[in-house]
Order: sequence, then structure tokens, then C-alpha cells
Amino acid sequence: MNNIRTLFEESVNRSPEKVFFIFKDKEITYQDLLQTVNRIANGFLSLGVKRGDKVSILLPNCLEFPYCWLAANMIGAVMVPVNARFVDKEVKYILNHSEAKVLVTSSNHMGMVESIRNDLPLLNKVINIDNSDISKTIPFLSLLENPANLRPVDIHEEDLAVILYTSGTTGNPKGCMATHDYFMNLGDIQGRLFQLTAEDRVLTVQPFYYVDPQWNTMMVLTSNATLVLGEKFSTTKFWDEVRHYGITCFYCIGSMTSFLYNMPLSDLDKQHNLRMVMTSGIPPDIHKAWEERFNVPVFEVYASSETSCDIAVSHHMNRKVGTACIGKPVYYREAKIVDENDIELPPGEVGEIILKRGKGMMKGYYKDPEATEKAFRGGWFHSGDLGYKDEDGDFHFVGRKKDIIRRGGENISAASIEHILMNHPKIMEAAVIPVPDRIRGEEVKAYIVSKPNEKLTYEEVIRFCKENIATFKVPRYLEFRESLPKTPSERVQKRKLIEEKGDLTEGCYDRLSDSK
Repeated sequence: MNNIRTLFEESVNRSPEKVFFIFKDKEITYQDLLQTVNRIANGFLSLGVKRGDKVSILLPNCLEFPYCWLAANMIGAVMVPVNARFVDKEVKYILNHSEAKVLVTSSNHMGMVESIRNDLPLLNKVINIDNSDISKTIPFLSLLENPANLRPVDIHEEDLAVILYTSGTTGNPKGCMATHDYFMNLGDIQGRLFQLTAEDRVLTVQPFYYVDPQWNTMMVLTSNATLVLGEKFSTTKFWDEVRHYGITCFYCIGSMTSFLYNMPLSDLDKQHNLRMVMTSGIPPDIHKAWEERFNVPVFEVYASSETSCDIAVSHHMNRKVGTACIGKPVYYREAKIVDENDIELPPGEVGEIILKRGKGMMKGYYKDPEATEKAFRGGWFHSGDLGYKDEDGDFHFVGRKKDIIRRGGENISAASIEHILMNHPKIMEAAVIPVPDRIRGEEVKAYIVSKPNEKLTYEEVIRFCKENIATFKVPRYLEFRESLPKTPSERVQKRKLIEEKGDLTEGCYDRLSDSK
């Protein structure tokens, strides 16, 4: 059968002694991983977990996370990852909405879990990986006392494997229902795009409660490669990890490429074994320079939790470096650019990227048929992303529809201004948001984080903008910050910036009044 358990067991049969996971220099072979996962799976069964039951995981990156995820899927249960940065209200919502019966967590989260446990009527068991004697919890070690042989379970490819909760930018998070086939397909296509072999070592540093490390795991299983799991993304440690573990390829989001590029030059920049980097949204202005500096090609891929992998630049294509080219639809996906009435646009015209419903996509949003119908109206998933198709049929990414600032009748891409700002030699990070304005509708505000030990003035930033972008795009408001609020995957949380103040012009530089 086409499911995660079958994939896992077949991979172990091919290379039982091959190293699967590396975490903090600890190496776990395929055979050892399967035995550990099976013991935990039997432990879940002993706790009454059945096929279709939800097992939630609230942990940072650690080996116990994939152990418990895979164990749940091995018996037909569903894994529900919870963002380890969430507060009690957010955790309570996901646990209740997903109807989780078991929660795997750590002592760091136990205080919060205990504070909401009376409000979680369906949660029967809490497992603590730190094995403390906190009352009403089960030590993780007790699961490992179970046998390593696992009885057969009837698991179908359309059975749920994971419920992936989105960030909830417009309300409560929505749960994307990802099936076994979703992950099998995603692991296979990403392996093809990477041209992955058993000799490869893949690095993943994003949080395991996001989908990226999960598909990395499936991809590695498919090719019997090795996955190196980092605790978290760190610009200062990243390249040391790449060199130390002999990493040959990795995936990261576009903002990570910016952070790495903005680090000081090093004589070690080209000293690594990397043969390929895959990303989503590398700033076009640094794409070529990034490749030259680190001596490795960067391939774009367009994907989402709802639809998995959709559009990608493959090895046989002209990558069109520096044009925000995201390639062509993968073999199982149809995509097109449409206007507000879902009418397909000709090459060169910017519109929304929509994707034909089909293989590799989520089944829908959990317990939310209205949101599912809205997202898939007309049989196409409406991404909310803007792009265009060129004369060669290649797609180019422009930005999020919600990330477009409407200033005096002009549409301004916040991302395009951010890319320009981050080319300034003294700027480490930048985020651009709209500010309501009664005359122009919206004005442009930029948040700036300077590089360490760099002194930067408002006037320098404005002068740089005027030299590099059209006048109507130059930010009116500037605010210097020591840091920007981010998700664990290093995306800037613009909603938090917008919600910080009732008046977004308060305490910042106003270019038109030339004052702070």
C-alpha cells in the first residue's frame, strides 16, 4: 500500500545500517530508528490510540518529535504539530479543534499545559519527554519499554497523516488535512528536483512543527539519504553546520538566504560540499551574487501547506537567475494566472496564481467546509499570490495580494522595496507595511534593522531608496528597530508590527515632514 509505514519499512530493508538522522552529532541508523518508532507506536496502542486518533506534538526540534510523528502514522493515527512558540490560548484552540487525545510535550511546556488541561475535555494522556514525575503525565521512557515488532495495520493512501495548522493571519488557524499520499508524493517530487541519491546529506533547520522538515524526512526516506536535524536556524552557526556534517543540499525560505548573504564575508564561504540549494523567494537582486559568493546554484520552488509542491525550476531549465522565476508546474499540477474574475491572463500580465485541484494537495481544511470551498472555488486553489507567466511559459512570483500597498492609485509590492532596502550595505533586515492615509489611501512604512556596529541615518535610507526605486515607492515613514518579530521559520510577522500601535506613524520618521 502507498503509505508512510510501507515507505519507511521498505527503506529500512534496503539500507538497515545506513545513518538516517543526525542530531547534535548523535547518529541514528534506519534500523535503529524503525525499532524506536515501533516501540513508541506500541506504546501509543497501549494507551488506547486507534487508527484516526489525533496525537499532538508540542516540542522544539529534537529526535523525539519525528519519533512520535512516525510512530503515530505507523498505526494509522494522525499527527497534529503545535507551534512551540504558541501561548496557552493558541495551544488550547488547536488541541480542542483537532480533537487530540494524546499530547507529547516537555517540562518546558508543562506549566502552560496544566493551566489549560481542564479546558481540554478530549485530551486523555500527556507524555513528557523529560520523564519527570509531574502528576498525570506519562514518562516518554515508558513507551520505549514496549516490543519493537508492530502488528499490521490497514492504512490507505487517502488516510490522514498530519493536520498542518496555518498561521491564522485572518483569524484562528485552519488545519490543512495532509494524507499519506500527500507526503509520499511530496517526498518523491522533491527528491526528483534535488536529484537526491543515497550519498546525499540534507540539512533541515526549520522547526519540525512546520511541513518543511516533514517533507525533508519523506524525501530522505525515498532515496535512503541522511537527514541532519538542526536545533534552529542560526546565521552565525549555519555554515559551520554545513561544513561539519558534509551537507550536500538543503531547502530554506527566501528570508534565510537574505540573512546569510548579509553576514560578513568569510574566507570559508566557498568551503563546503554543497551541490544545490532550494528556496522559496530568494530576493532577485542578490540571487546571482549569492551563488557567486557561496559557489552553489539556488533553485526556486513554489509550494504551500495546502497544495504541497506546485511549480519549480528544474535542472534542465534556464533558471533565469535574478528574475524571480519559479519555473514551470511540476508534472502532476496545472497552474495559471487569472484576474479578479478568474479569467486567464496573457503572458506578461500580473494576476493571481491558481492551481488545479488534484494529486498531492490537502483534502481540505479540517472541520471547515466553507473555507475549503472558498479556497477551491471553481475546482482551483486560489493561492492569494501574485505572479505572471512569460513568453516561455515560465512563472514569475511577484508577491502576496495582501502584501500590495495601494498608494494614490499605484500598486506597490512591499517585497520589492524590502529587497532594495536589504541591498544597502548597512541594513541587515527590512519589513515594509501599509499605513492608512486619508489622502493617498495608504502610505509606505519601512522598519529597518541595521547590521551590527553600523550607524545609519534616516536620510541615508531615503537617499538610497530615491536612487534605486521610483519616487512613488519611496517609504514615507521609517522606524529603526533592534529586531523584527518573526515566526520560527524566520518569516517576519507583519501582523504583529501592524497591531503594535493604534497609530503606525507614532514615534517614527516622516519623510514629508522631515522629522521624527
